[in-house]
Amino acid sequence: MEPVARAAVVTVSDGVTHGTRADESGDLAESMLRAEGYEVASRVVVPDERGDIEATLRELAGRHALIVTTGGTGFGPRDVTPEATRAVIDREAPGLAEMMRAEGLAHTPMAALSRAVAGTIGSTLVINLPGSPKAVREGLIAIAGIVPHAVELLGGATGQHPTGHDGADTTTREAGSATEHELDHPVATVEAKAVRIHGSPPCRVGAAMSIVVGGEVRGTLGCAELDAAAVAAAAEVEAAGEPRTRTLSHDLGQVEVYFEPSLGAPMAVVVSANDVARSLRAHLERLGYRIVVVEPRRERLAPDEGLAFESLDGIALTSLDVVVLTDHDAPDVAPLLAIAVRSPARFVGVMGSRRHVGHHVEALRQMGLDEHEIARIRSPLGLDLGGRDPEQIALSIAAGIVADSHDREGGWLDR
Repeated sequence: MEPVARAAVVTVSDGVTHGTRADESGDLAESMLRAEGYEVASRVVVPDERGDIEATLRELAGRHALIVTTGGTGFGPRDVTPEATRAVIDREAPGLAEMMRAEGLAHTPMAALSRAVAGTIGSTLVINLPGSPKAVREGLIAIAGIVPHAVELLGGATGQHPTGHDGADTTTREAGSATEHELDHPVATVEAKAVRIHGSPPCRVGAAMSIVVGGEVRGTLGCAELDAAAVAAAAEVEAAGEPRTRTLSHDLGQVEVYFEPSLGAPMAVVVSANDVARSLRAHLERLGYRIVVVEPRRERLAPDEGLAFESLDGIALTSLDVVVLTDHDAPDVAPLLAIAVRSPARFVGVMGSRRHVGHHVEALRQMGLDEHEIARIRSPLGLDLGGRDPEQIALSIAAGIVADSHDREGGWLDR
């Protein structure tokens, strides 16, 4: 995936410069920016000296689309980051600073003491953040949905505003059709729970957080320092895609925290709008699947079926998802199957006997698919329950998907 843009993180701190403090805020800012898709190409540490800050901002501008500074925004005698920033920016962006302040005020009245500013140096956006990890997290969360569009505009893009404020949609679509942007993507979270305490940190066993990397954070481990460390660790766990245990340090002790990533509910893509498909969608929805309908024949969609995709193009399938074709006579069965089997989807099936599906398999060979890829297709589809009506057939297919998810045979149809 192409990065959103090149970014730089500048830590303004005498303590970090002289090695007496760890750069927790800079590390957190980098982690959150990477989670949002930015390439963090530069990390710089400077003391609380106005001249050093100004020189650093000028040097980084132009080579980076975004510069985020941490520290030096308060009322201390050496807090001069806002003054240094104003000295080098061309235009101020007060709305971004106010959004961050408003988010901070929702958590503590002390956020009113932040003098952070935002603005532009040519095509580079510069954003000041306070020095505490908690404030860094809150500030970046507050502007996460706005900054990419600002960066695009500074880079010369003139596309539609992401919130649709450019005016009415002038494109036309056939009734019932859906686009990739209308797909309800699940929210990936990382669950964090304290499992062991060493010393006397302000945390108890069982304290928990639910973390959307680069987004919403719920719960607490007991203090801002541990929460910030957990958010940083969550980004690593999400990238790894598997549970991890991490030891988080505090001045009063250590906390062992178990992190577990969750990709959200799996998706069931049901191709074709017929009676079996409608019953199958109901069964799978009750089993916790998010349902996506694919039907290129618009006239087959019932009024209450909502939006449907015309193909699998643009649907990002994961290793948790299933794809089921319920009409072997539908148009473009082979191209649909080719996309499905070459995706990470866990299960791909097509309803119909081997006689009815055989010519689609041959078409896949002609398209260049190998036997290993073709072997991923389950057909005939469903457990051998003896059912004949659409509801019973759909039940047998849903039961087969459950069996497959647990690596059980279950008694599949074989004719």
